[in-house]
Amino acid sequence: MKLSKALASIALFTALFLVIAVALAAVQSRMNAIRIEERLTDTEPLDNAPPMVVLTTVALGGFRGLAADWLWLRSNRMQDAGNYFEMVQLASWITKLQPRFTGATAFLAWNMAYNVSVTFTSPEDRWRWVRRGIELIRDEALEYNPSDPELFQQLGWIYQHKMGKDLDDANRYYKNQFAIEMIMAFGDYAGKWDLIGQAAPTEAKLRDQLGDTDDFWAMLAANSLTFDTLEKEFRKNGLLPDRVATELTRLGIREPVELCLRRRWLLQKYRLIPELILRLNQTYGPLDWRLPEAHAIYWATRGKEQWDRDEDNFKRLQCDRMIFQSLAAAFQGGRLIYLKDVQMLTMTPNIDLVDATRRMYEDAMALHGDSSVRGAFMNYMVDATVTLFKFGQKQKAEQYFSDARKLFGERFSGGLDEFVLRELTEDMKAPSYNQAQSTVEAYIEQMCLNISFGETEQAAFYDLIARKLHAKYQEFAGETTKARRWLPPYDEMKRTYINGPLKTRMPKTLFDVFWAQLPEEMKVTTAFDLKNRAGVVEAPPGAVPGSTPAPAGEAPEMLKP
Repeated sequence: MKLSKALASIALFTALFLVIAVALAAVQSRMNAIRIEERLTDTEPLDNAPPMVVLTTVALGGFRGLAADWLWLRSNRMQDAGNYFEMVQLASWITKLQPRFTGATAFLAWNMAYNVSVTFTSPEDRWRWVRRGIELIRDEALEYNPSDPELFQQLGWIYQHKMGKDLDDANRYYKNQFAIEMIMAFGDYAGKWDLIGQAAPTEAKLRDQLGDTDDFWAMLAANSLTFDTLEKEFRKNGLLPDRVATELTRLGIREPVELCLRRRWLLQKYRLIPELILRLNQTYGPLDWRLPEAHAIYWATRGKEQWDRDEDNFKRLQCDRMIFQSLAAAFQGGRLIYLKDVQMLTMTPNIDLVDATRRMYEDAMALHGDSSVRGAFMNYMVDATVTLFKFGQKQKAEQYFSDARKLFGERFSGGLDEFVLRELTEDMKAPSYNQAQSTVEAYIEQMCLNISFGETEQAAFYDLIARKLHAKYQEFAGETTKARRWLPPYDEMKRTYINGPLKTRMPKTLFDVFWAQLPEEMKVTTAFDLKNRAGVVEAPPGAVPGSTPAPAGEAPEMLKP
């Protein structure tokens, strides 16, 4: 009897427990749903979280915040004491402990890229910290928050402001190192975004793409490689190992394999979506993805597509502003040229972006109102008009000048020639790096045109003006900002421009006439094929491809370096 009563009590208790458990589960489920819907918590289950993050979020529970606070205080002490390298690990731990607290991650990244970097004197050390700030957001925070617009916007800001502008003495080193990284990642497929977008994103997809053959995997096994080890070796310098490249070429499958490796590299390391890059190029024109401005536009675009206008118009405006500011900067100096013999990097205007940049300003002004964008748009129309005029596109400059006068009135008074002269005079009183560079290059181009026409006296005049403007800017920039603001030496700058942008701007027949008069020491190779992944660019030697040089006579004096 006693046993049966005990069993009955246990059964009743068990039934009661199950009823309560089910009821609690239902209530808890509803509470969790309300917390997520009403945004009462930022600790909902994470997507793509690694085991370390899952462990800390579950095991520590509410104590995660206390642990993160302690690490934050320790990080501040480490910075005050100059123990910067420990801060890297602390920042990573803070991000893992509170992966949804994206504001903290954004601050830590900004702190490393801006405050910590400038405590070092060498460009190499500064670049290490700027890159670490980028990696904290791109490689860690976005792993846990793959669609967070705040992170997109903050990442774009580092590209646009820290790397893109000339406010840091090491800014040209940053651009150089970043360009080398991108050259390695893109290889010979820079600009071929449709091909990269069609590449296999996984090993399984590559197997499907190659069809019913095990030749690739048999070749890997014969070379003591796996797909993973091949990928790691490929990313060291952006090249397939020689023995593998030879075998893949023999098998006729080198391109799909290399495209697969490059697509995975862009997606996994840089989080660059080839389809979005292709769309941005179609929208704005040929952005140079070796430069930070293009990446600022990319991340700002991803950010604004996550922010609904009615929800947060200010955040959307921040992203739109980053896009049109970066486009304007790319228009002024968003085309990269490498020269092999001097192993240097230089940026020149990307005039092909002029109309797309204007449309972006107009769209932003229509969306956000005159007060937010009007001033910036007016300044852009000034720069666009002057730059188009300087580079010989007078008809288009006239169109921009006429349209701007209707929109902005007195700022665009007088005739086009008078307006450009007035603006150039003002610009050269306190020019930016891009303004000075584009002005000097415009006079160099005019000099080259006059040489082609046989007008050597006029060419000498333009050469003299360009040289004086160059010297005036160097004097204005001053010795103290030489590292970040000085233009390259004038003769080097002239040679760079002649061997780079001038080849594409000047009609081929006319350029052939001009090229024949160049001394051999000025005929350096250009970087358009970007074959050398280590930063020293290789290009076909000799004259312009396809040209037939005329008999060379004595070069005009202004062309002699």
